[in-house]
Amino acid sequence: MSTRVLVVESHPLVRQGIRAQLSDNGKLVVSEASSGAEAILAASEQRPDVVLLDADLPDRPGSEVCAAILDRHPTTAVIVLSDHGDKASVRAVLDAGARAYLLRDADDLDLPRAIERTLAGESVIDPRAAAALLSPRGGTEQPKLTSQELKVIRLVAEGLTNPEIGTRLYLSRHTVKEYVSHAIHKLGATNRIEAVRKATALGLIEGVVLPPGDTTPSRRDTLVYNEWGGPARSSDLKVTPLKIDKLVASPEPPAE
Repeated sequence: MSTRVLVVESHPLVRQGIRAQLSDNGKLVVSEASSGAEAILAASEQRPDVVLLDADLPDRPGSEVCAAILDRHPTTAVIVLSDHGDKASVRAVLDAGARAYLLRDADDLDLPRAIERTLAGESVIDPRAAAALLSPRGGTEQPKLTSQELKVIRLVAEGLTNPEIGTRLYLSRHTVKEYVSHAIHKLGATNRIEAVRKATALGLIEGVVLPPGDTTPSRRDTLVYNEWGGPARSSDLKVTPLKIDKLVASPEPPAE
């Protein structure tokens, strides 16, 4: 069965680009609207399964459009596409009933996949937007990691060494080291493991989201260096993912 998607975007070129991307998927039937008023009318006439909604429409806020559509058609899945990842912007549309919040500048933005996941019942939120929601100060002090720094720190969390990360991202070992160093500095960490822990607590590492104010991965996946718990001797040591309920007191380090 086909999925009806209404694209609500004020800029014609952007709207056409989104439509072109979605039209490559033969299961998606795409229509368009350029304003909030048009979107509300089109939603009533066309009964789309999904509304891909620009957060910054010229006639009214995206949160109001989202609420108006869902008030009339509560089963519609609304996906908001935004330039802003601050707490207030994210909270406004989620409170209005949106199921997904995506940032336009995400390197891995995959709209057909986001639609598929949303229709399957998932809430799809960009990790940076999720981190802003978790910040007790509204995201005003959220570290501004670049997309490449985010990729690198996530691969560190997966247990890859600098050379392995370089191979994965087609970067030199030296370049990876620089990205890791920058991420550590921006996160206010002193080493790789602390950077991973802080990134996890902020929700920057996908799959681990902590409640507001909680900076320790309690009863969730956590990450530790060396299996024997000794001090790290190299920036290339792997991070080993472990379940927190399986952690025990660190044994004595092996004899030199």
